[in-house]
This record gives sequence, structure tokens and C-alpha cells, in this order.
Amino acid sequence: MDSEIYQYKETSMMRQRVMRTMKIIALLIAILAPVCPIQPVSFADTTDSSVYGSGSFGDCDYGTCTITLTDTGTPTLTVVPTPTGACSVQSDTVSVLTDSTTGYSLTMTTSTTNNAMQGSTTNLAASSGTSSAPTTLAINTWGYRVDGLASFGSGPTTAQSSGSLPSVTFAGVPASNQSSTQVAYSNSPANPAQDTKVWYGVCANASIPVDTYSATVVYTAVTN
Repeated sequence: MDSEIYQYKETSMMRQRVMRTMKIIALLIAILAPVCPIQPVSFADTTDSSVYGSGSFGDCDYGTCTITLTDTGTPTLTVVPTPTGACSVQSDTVSVLTDSTTGYSLTMTTSTTNNAMQGSTTNLAASSGTSSAPTTLAINTWGYRVDGLASFGSGPTTAQSSGSLPSVTFAGVPASNQSSTQVAYSNSPANPAQDTKVWYGVCANASIPVDTYSATVVYTAVTN
């Protein structure tokens, strides 16, 4: 019985994980000035970090084999909708630092079971694409992509504001009650930190009310 308990403890406490939340904001504004001007919006970039584990990870003993996750902040995508639709694309750089000899996995979901961008009266739906089958952004949707990952293609993706439909493909960020999507993976230490650029895009036409739409993405980095 003691041996079984020991084995359980050894296997259940071997991985270390850190989580970080990041808010994406889409500002849909009218041409010239909206009737109710949009004031600058700021959101707290909160971090919820939890590390657990014991034992050893390859050559890395518990207490020295930590994992750190940072990102560049809150992407704000400003779109001036047109009758046929306009699109904006911006990026967020996510950095993972760990001495784990087995590397890490970086995944993400939205923070709630609704992966649409929430507005005050209506929402912007998430893209219907997936990382294995991404699609071009449909009007009145939002999505993400990582150049060179899965079936996204190499790109390169470039930032744009209220431009035409991007030629690259996107996928929807899974909701919190769905399987997370992997955005980076390494089977070796990440020291110095390894950066992953996650691109976010939103397209909208004039049928969508002028408003501030937002969604919160949760990045999770776990040692392998």
C-alpha cells in the first residue's frame, strides 16, 4: 500500500504549469466621429500563476526547473466598418522560459465557454476554422493564427488596420469547455526564452453596431 501511494505522488506531481490571461479588444468605430465618441479603454492584464510538482524532470530537479510565461500585452484592433467589410490584424508575442530538459507545451483557450467577442448588444463570432483546417476570416468574425504552425502556412502575416480581407487563414480560439489549441511546443530547454507570435484578426461590416468588443484568452505553458 505504501508503495502504491508513493508511485501516485511521484507521477501526479511531476509537471509544472503557469497560466496567463490576456484580453483582446476590437474597437469598431464610425467614419469621422461616432455619435458617442469612444473613450480610451484600458483593461487590467491579470496574471494567475500556479506552480505545482515535486521530484525530478530529466536532469532538472524540482525547485530549479520552473517555467515562466509572459506576453506583450493587450492587442487592440481598431476597425472602421464598411458596407462590404474591413479587417484589422495585430499580434501578441508570448514568451516561455524554462530549464526543463524535456521542454514545454504552450496552449490557449478563451476564459469562458463563449468564445465570441462580447459587445454591449451583440457579439463577434469566433472563426469556424481550426488549426488543422484554418479558413479565411469571414465578415463579422475574429480568429487567430501562428505562422508556420499546423496547417496555417508560413505567411508571413503582417499587421493591418481597416484593410481588405487578409490572404492568410485563421482559426477560432477554443472556448474554455473545449480542448485547448497548441500554439507552441519544444522538446528541449527554452533558455533564453522562446517567443511565439500569435496573430489576431477581426473583420466587420457596417451591420455591426459601433462598440467595444472583447475576449479574454488564457495561455497555459506546461513542462513536458
